[in-house]
Amino acid sequence: MKQQGKSRYGILMLLFIATVLFMMIPERKAEAATKKLASVTAVYTGDTVLVGNSIDLKKLTVMGLYSDGSYAKVKDYSLSTYMVEKAGTNTITVLCDGVTATFHVEGKAISVMSAYYEDAYVTVGQPLDLKKVKLYVFYSDGSGEYVTDFILSNTYVNKIGENEFSVFYEGQTAKLYVTGKDVKKPYMIYVNYYGGTVIVGNAPKREDFYVSVLYTDNSIEEITGYEITPSVIQKEGSNTVVISYGELSKEVKIYGISKTVVGITAEYVGLPVVIGKTVDTKDIKVTATFNDGSKDTVTNFTLSGSMIYEIGDNIIGVFCGGAMTYINVRGVEAEIIDYDNGSEGFIRNGDDYSWIKIAVGKKVKPEFVSITKLDNALVKKAMNRIVKTDKYLTFKVSLADPELDNNLPMTVKVTVPKGYDKKNFAVLYTPNNKTIMAEMNGEFLKDGSYEFKMFQPGTYIIADCTPLIFVETLVFEEEELTLKVGRNYSLEPVIRPHEATNKKVEYSSTRPQIVSVDENGMLTAHAKGTAIIRVEAKDGSGKSCKLRVKVER
Repeated sequence: MKQQGKSRYGILMLLFIATVLFMMIPERKAEAATKKLASVTAVYTGDTVLVGNSIDLKKLTVMGLYSDGSYAKVKDYSLSTYMVEKAGTNTITVLCDGVTATFHVEGKAISVMSAYYEDAYVTVGQPLDLKKVKLYVFYSDGSGEYVTDFILSNTYVNKIGENEFSVFYEGQTAKLYVTGKDVKKPYMIYVNYYGGTVIVGNAPKREDFYVSVLYTDNSIEEITGYEITPSVIQKEGSNTVVISYGELSKEVKIYGISKTVVGITAEYVGLPVVIGKTVDTKDIKVTATFNDGSKDTVTNFTLSGSMIYEIGDNIIGVFCGGAMTYINVRGVEAEIIDYDNGSEGFIRNGDDYSWIKIAVGKKVKPEFVSITKLDNALVKKAMNRIVKTDKYLTFKVSLADPELDNNLPMTVKVTVPKGYDKKNFAVLYTPNNKTIMAEMNGEFLKDGSYEFKMFQPGTYIIADCTPLIFVETLVFEEEELTLKVGRNYSLEPVIRPHEATNKKVEYSSTRPQIVSVDENGMLTAHAKGTAIIRVEAKDGSGKSCKLRVKVER
């Protein structure tokens, strides 16, 4: 009985507590409903603002004190004005839920503008260099600065003597004076030759000439756009060479000598050669030293024999002009091509893909030769050294045992990725992912695939070596644009050449509070003032252009 009494007592207590909590809920809701904004304070931490421009809302902090004693940041408010309307102190009112507060923003106006040009003279008919136009603005608060987003009434010097230009900035005008000088004309040419003797049939080096011109204004400058006649040395002994620039010319004497070889060095840069095949002379680099001490690569050499007879080292003599040296060419056993007994691999990068088959030969099991896809980023630097392209696939061929090198070369067949230009197609080999060691000599088969000999395991690159076309010019058709507050405008910069590979651009605004621009080039005018819109090409060419946008009410 006592136990039953305790249970009933516990149940009654729980019911009592639940009733009390239920009755308190409306009171708490009522308390929350009666919470009101009692007062607000506003603090502006921005710099002095030019009259006619809007304040920076990111520098404005509005805090609210509520009836329950809490203190929090207010975001939903309005201002009596967003613009600075006068020089000195501007009092602006903040309004939120019927409660107001004021804060102060210091305004400044343009007092004086002073403009000058850095150069003393500019030739008539030539444009001003805008980087040399200096506009200094003095403000009513005593501060000053050089500004660059100004507009000139004209950019060309039209007459000799004083030329007057108007410089416009934020509705103000300053005068700029530039002295024009007469168009200079070549009057006399001076030529000095600092080179030595030149081999007959060769051209004298342009860097061995110092050519300067005296102009009608008595100025002298070095020139490089001259002509050399004849362009090559014609005979042994003294040769008369004429240096011409426009209607001016000057003769110089250059001594010619016959070209004789006194020594050679040779290097074999090709791949191992299959027994019974001949060495390709294109894979032999021969450098000759001549009797004047100069060196040059020559192709008029002969070999003691070009056929490869032995596996391993084959010593071949190289002859040129009575000089001789040796090269060593590695001979390898002929390969039997059988793709049925071979290794296969599939590599893909986005929409580009290729099937790779390697005929490993009868002595090697297919599983001992592996084909692995690699990240293109590993060979990006190596590719950039030979061609600017973004169309390539990278794979690695590995042998399970170093002894398998004795079974090289092996024949490899790769499918050409869709969209790759066969005229610029290549398979490249890199031993270290940093430099391209060789382009694999191969041929296209009837099925459209490409077949070549693999003499070394390592990293291979299937590439479309068509070079990227960079942006050469990026301009706006208009130089200045005027918009009304609240209006939009779509920018369409002109990109040349039209065939540029990557036409993506990036937009930015110097004053987004005046005029903002999105990633698609859509302008939105927010407040009265002026902003500079900049567009930059994203293909790495560094090309960019600017547009001045003026917003009116």
